[in-house]
Amino acid sequence: MKTRLLMTLALLLPAMALAQEPAEARGPAPAPKAASKPAAERPTGDQEAVDGNPAVRKAAEKDAKPGVPRSTNLTATLVVKVVHPEDVRKGAIERARKVGGWPVLVTDTELHLEVPQDALAATVDELAAAGIVLQKSLQRVDLTEQIAQLQARLKSKREILERLRTFFADSDTHSTLRIEQSMTQLVVEIEHLQGELNVAESSARMAHVQVSFQYHQKQRITYVRSPFEWLNTLDIDRFVAEY
Repeated sequence: MKTRLLMTLALLLPAMALAQEPAEARGPAPAPKAASKPAAERPTGDQEAVDGNPAVRKAAEKDAKPGVPRSTNLTATLVVKVVHPEDVRKGAIERARKVGGWPVLVTDTELHLEVPQDALAATVDELAAAGIVLQKSLQRVDLTEQIAQLQARLKSKREILERLRTFFADSDTHSTLRIEQSMTQLVVEIEHLQGELNVAESSARMAHVQVSFQYHQKQRITYVRSPFEWLNTLDIDRFVAEY
């Protein structure tokens, strides 16, 4: 009985002494560890760059690809009421050719032009100033994805064509004929894709202007010199405008 009591006291005394020790003597309590973020809340990508390592962040920013510029087709449509459509059409075609454009359709009531996109605004303003604008609109079509897909397909087929050329050295007659047939088919497909790509890229560089004319033709005044000098001094334009 006595022995068991002594053993119990030997176990309890150290624990009691630790409980009664002042907090200053034991030193500051260790800081609690920050709980790690759940996987769903952790930022993705390079963790060191996210956490603020300057060297890693700088390298990550250097490797980041800039935004891809958009390729857009623009079509401006106008309905303009004019007095002399022939003069307006002629002047519009001449201005379009000066900036690198050309006419696509020319009729008595319609004029379609292709002009560089940076000259579209000036072309529309000049046509609008030639008469009374009854309708005006601008349509945009994004060609970025279409052009990217055509470029990727064209690159892939050209790479296959280059690989086929390397097989001629070790091929027999039958294999050579099959390789040539495959290469011929690839060349046809490459030319077709290149044509589609050229059209799409041209549409992204040029803008289309469609103008419809509404007009009421007026008789022009033909000036002739009169033998009476006092008639030659009259302001005919002012007289017609007032009366």
